Amino acid sequence: MNNLIRDMLYSYEPISLTDLMDYKLLSRIDTKYICNIQQLPAIISSISNDFKIQTSGSERIFGYESLYFDTPQMKSYFDHHQGKRIRYKIRFRKYLDTGDVFLEVKRKKNFNRTDKKRKEFEFATTLESNHLQFIDEYIDLPEKGLNPSIWTYFDRITLAGKNHLERVTIDTNIQFKNNDKSITLPGLIVIETKREKERETSPFSKVLHDAHIKPYGFSKYIMGNIVLNPRIKHNRFITKISTVKQICYGTKYDNRFF
Repeated sequence: MNNLIRDMLYSYEPISLTDLMDYKLLSRIDTKYICNIQQLPAIISSISNDFKIQTSGSERIFGYESLYFDTPQMKSYFDHHQGKRIRYKIRFRKYLDTGDVFLEVKRKKNFNRTDKKRKEFEFATTLESNHLQFIDEYIDLPEKGLNPSIWTYFDRITLAGKNHLERVTIDTNIQFKNNDKSITLPGLIVIETKREKERETSPFSKVLHDAHIKPYGFSKYIMGNIVLNPRIKHNRFITKISTVKQICYGTKYDNRFF
């Protein structure tokens, strides 16, 4: 399946990382979807006339590594669990193909709009004073500090609209890791559309709608914490857990990682 997808991506018009900066959209409307990788070839073939694909040389799929930070009380996790509209996540993100590293503060302003600030640093597993100074510009630093929480790894396809300002990311091979174990979610695809205005029409969203793939909130950080530590409180996410199990294993009753 991965080879088929790679071959299909060569039919897309390329766009360089430099040109993709015009689609940065750090303050944006995000809409997420999840589905099985078996559905991806049909999606890719349906939108090739409307989107370009990020390329570097001959590469069209790129690896990402992220390390998230949270308070000892897991504030970021539990703010999400409690349904707070205004919340944040803090992470180092490394682009494995280039080696570029950014410290990112991702703030959810309401249910749809996300604001992301980032600054280039060397990758670190501990937040030092220069890191905290950057973070403090955008959120109130928690009194008890921020500790490394979980790692995420995934491969990403990035598309940019040819005639409209929209960026689409498609994440595959999603893996979570902490100090004790590593877990991969087989077959899970996370799709995210990013645009400036909520009412803008999206060719990509139409294709997903026609494939009966509906918008579905999903956080790698939240799901990663649950699969790595099933004892953490997660009753608010029971339906999402069942959906992910159905996509990965064909049944919501599978207990492989719960």
